[in-house]
Amino acid sequence: MKGKILLVSGMGAVAGLVYALETSRRKRLDKQAASATESSNGEGSSPGKKASMAKLGESTQSEPESEPRIDDRGTDQSEASEILKHIRDGAFEASDEKLALALGRPTEEIEEWTRGGQHIDGDVVMKARALALERGLRIE
Repeated sequence: MKGKILLVSGMGAVAGLVYALETSRRKRLDKQAASATESSNGEGSSPGKKASMAKLGESTQSEPESEPRIDDRGTDQSEASEILKHIRDGAFEASDEKLALALGRPTEEIEEWTRGGQHIDGDVVMKARALALERGLRIE
């Protein structure tokens, strides 16, 4: 009898923990959705936003007028976008999904980068160059 009581008590504790974690997850997702809605409506974008967090073409106070270089080779955003397109088309059958999988990023992010809608960071360019070497593509 005591064993059954302990088992039922344990199951109740686990159910309570799962409920608490799920509630926390929902709150976090709701907050992210609200944040995304604000940024797409133009609200919440402050001029002091870090350059790495700003959308392409959005001006920041600390950002110089010219396009920032994103790696040690002096690659700028337009060059990085072209590199991604070249690798996608040449090594991944022009599939954003396959390139996204290889880079470990969401497909939507790849689509934005190749359209020039989001900032491409140096890590992505480095991974893309490594993929090109691995697959025998030449990047100039």
